[in-house]
Amino acid sequence: MSDDLVPLEGAPPPAAVGDATSCARLPEPALAYDYFKSMASISVATLGGILALGEAVFGARMAPWQMGLAALPVALSGILALQGKTDVMQMCQGIKPPLDSTRLALRLVPALYGLGIGAFLVFLVSSYLA
Repeated sequence: MSDDLVPLEGAPPPAAVGDATSCARLPEPALAYDYFKSMASISVATLGGILALGEAVFGARMAPWQMGLAALPVALSGILALQGKTDVMQMCQGIKPPLDSTRLALRLVPALYGLGIGAFLVFLVSSYLA
């Protein structure tokens, strides 16, 4: 076998991750990628915590629809974080993402995450007060 790689004909060379021309839409694409990566991981862990605590510890106090209503925004936050991470990588490789929702996701991811945590805490406190 030969170790020589044959370049693809007509394919543009891959852009560097920090290339300003391919990542012009974000001022710091590396920070955005790390942020989305962290939020995706935190959302999955939080979603597991909400469902585990809601079922095992507070199962008698919280209704299933309350757990679902609290878990839905956290799950959407994780999905948007994964999509934002994918968009950042595509932009840095010189590929135009089909849905360039990175700037919107930078605002929606923490909002949905906070909404889910807040809803869980409100349902938990209201179950103790009622």
